[in-house]
Order: sequence, then C-alpha cells, then structure tokens
Amino acid sequence: MYMSSSQKPPGSAVPGKKSGKTPRKTRSDPVRRRRFLQRCLGVLGGIGSLMAAYPLIRYIEPPPEAEGSSRVEIDRASVPPGTARTVIYRGRPTIVVNTSDGYIAFNAVCPHLGCVVKWEGGTRSLVCPCHGGKFGTDGSVQGGPIPAPLTAVELSVTDDKIIIGA
Repeated sequence: MYMSSSQKPPGSAVPGKKSGKTPRKTRSDPVRRRRFLQRCLGVLGGIGSLMAAYPLIRYIEPPPEAEGSSRVEIDRASVPPGTARTVIYRGRPTIVVNTSDGYIAFNAVCPHLGCVVKWEGGTRSLVCPCHGGKFGTDGSVQGGPIPAPLTAVELSVTDDKIIIGA
C-alpha cells in the first residue's frame, strides 16, 4: 500500500509528542480583552476629564455668602473720587465706587455668568469682563446679556472710614 508523506498509519505517533489536536484559542478571548481595555481607558478618560473640569468650575463659581466678615471698614483715602476698590464682604467680592454723587457699593458678581465686574472711570460704569455687559452707577443693566441688575450692598460713611455692612 502506497502512503504519502503526510499520511501516517494509525498508532504511529512520534514519541514525546501528544497525539490528537492541539486546543485552539477562541476568537472571544482577544475580543473580550480588547473590550475590557477600551472600557478601562474610557473610565480613566472620564475621571481625567472630571479632574480637569473641577478647578474650572470652582474658578467660575464664587464662594458662598455665609463665609467671610459681615462688616468691612476701609479708609476713605483708599478710594479717591472716580475710582473703585474691590473688597471681600461675606465671602463675595464687593465693589465700592466713589462717584460724584457719593460712595456706592454692589455685590461685584455678575448675575449672568458669575464673573467679577470692574469699574471703568472713563465711562462711569461697571463692566463685566467675561461678556462685555455694562451696569450703571445705580446697578441697573445698561447693555449685554445680563438678566438682572447688581445687588446693592449697604454702606455708611464716617469722617475717615467707609463701613460696608453697617
């Protein structure tokens, strides 16, 4: 009987080698591993994004009002006519302006996005640097996408001091 080199008679196994077929890896093993690694990377990416966003959110959001001093005194000389000074009152920035009509004080947090407004002496207005919103010296909205006026803060003036929260 003639046999090709690839055919072997039954029972003629090579010593030291196992007979039978070798187990093959199924295709689900690499797929499962790949899916697991993709999910791990997705979770790590999400955590990294949250960690990056947290400081930005804390920067935009002003601190709660409950913290901080309930009375702030500043020297009148530190706010010459036509200028302003920002102080922290009850944990929030408060702007004190010396106008030709006297001293005024407002919560300096813009009601639109929470940015801190600045005084522009040339235009005699309070301006939000984030979006260009403008407020008058009475706190009213003069322009921009601002939904509400600034909140006035009570103050009193003595001979040499400005007292906020009097």
